[in-house]
Amino acid sequence: MSQLKVWASPSEASDMMFDVRQPGVTGLGYALLRPRSKGQERSLSRLAFAKMNPIEPGPTSPQTRCGMPTTARDHRLLLAPGVADPVSLERLFADYDAAVPEHQRLLAAVLTLPFVRGEPLHDQFDKVTTWAMLHLARARQLTSLAVLHAPGDQLAVEAPHAHIVVFSRIHDACGWAQLHPDLAESEHGAWAERWLDFCEAWRRKPEA
Repeated sequence: MSQLKVWASPSEASDMMFDVRQPGVTGLGYALLRPRSKGQERSLSRLAFAKMNPIEPGPTSPQTRCGMPTTARDHRLLLAPGVADPVSLERLFADYDAAVPEHQRLLAAVLTLPFVRGEPLHDQFDKVTTWAMLHLARARQLTSLAVLHAPGDQLAVEAPHAHIVVFSRIHDACGWAQLHPDLAESEHGAWAERWLDFCEAWRRKPEA
């Protein structure tokens, strides 16, 4: 994967998606990635690479263990149970894109979760990835990529936040199955409620 050919600026990455947030629903952002929009072909690979690189990577940028450059503060791949370990992130994204049939209408959903300024990033990212593992990977057999953005690293004023790129098709040991109905346009409120309920439970210390 050529980083200079596939990198997209944050505004370009946002332009790939349809923002389907519902009025009055807060707590998290919700957007959908479709195979074709605004006269262009879209891919999960390009979106995931953009989220992994909020600023353009260069020759000295950090790399994942599989050699993909990343300028995000942190990332974590959350695989559905029973799925084999991927050879690399790049290979996983490419295999997913290659398996998209002509009639597929949704590639991924993107959940954006704002962080509280002043609280440790590792604790907030642990909360995000734990929730994603429970509600996406285990409960719905959905593989996803969680990415932590800390704009302050580039002296930007935006608050830290996480994106969860959710692959839209159920993932099992046999490969990619049907689209999951919980990633429909109308589901923003339900996802926000799940997240807020989990945040409340996270604040309560478990009993020893």
